[in-house]
Amino acid sequence: MKDSKTIVARLRSRRRPAEDGDEGMGRGGACLRTGRGRFGAVGGPRRNRGRDTQGRGSLIGGWLFLLVLSIGAYFASRLPPPEKPLTGELHGAAAASDGDSLRLGGRRVRIEGIDAPEIGQSCRRGKDDWDCGAEARRRLASLVGATTTRCRLHGRDRYGRELGICESGGRDIGRAMVLSGLAVSYGLYRAEEETARERQAGLWSGDFVRPQEWRRTNGKPAETPHRADDWLELIARWIEDEIRTLAKGIIGGG
Repeated sequence: MKDSKTIVARLRSRRRPAEDGDEGMGRGGACLRTGRGRFGAVGGPRRNRGRDTQGRGSLIGGWLFLLVLSIGAYFASRLPPPEKPLTGELHGAAAASDGDSLRLGGRRVRIEGIDAPEIGQSCRRGKDDWDCGAEARRRLASLVGATTTRCRLHGRDRYGRELGICESGGRDIGRAMVLSGLAVSYGLYRAEEETARERQAGLWSGDFVRPQEWRRTNGKPAETPHRADDWLELIARWIEDEIRTLAKGIIGGG
């Protein structure tokens, strides 16, 4: 009798932790935690929800940062650019060196606020390639040919060229180049670029790489913005191009 009571007492003492909700052993040696109506396998496979949530939070935060940056750069680029100090003026017969630079009065003049395809740069229209760099130079030559060109100069660029806003035949040359779609905005003429894009003029009739990116990927000398605030223009342009490329990929993939 004494032995049977001892055995019952030992059995009760072994069962008590599991019944009290402390710990018990599950199948396969996994420890089960019970209590307050819950149980879970300790040591079994778990999903790391914390890391997943953190990863999603970082991704959303990155997109929000780009969105805020894009909005700020967009509105900043819409503000009227400050007038730079005038360093000189040139007038006379001009010759086009490429789509955004001239020779005038024996001096090299880089047209301020625009960027045109480089000589040797090709663009795409449908399935065909076309020499957009040469076409941009021809367009500039037609704007300055057989008439007097006047340039208001605002210092020099890193290559020693005069930076100037030029007009010929009563037309702003930089504005005319961007409206034709054979140059893009590079600090000025943002509205004109939007108009050319909507009309699918020139470069916008197909696919092209912005000249600054083409120079970078083809080992050509880099060209920094003409003004310190032009960085806002470049940031806005880069974000817009990235969003358009992403949207095109999503639509094409769908």
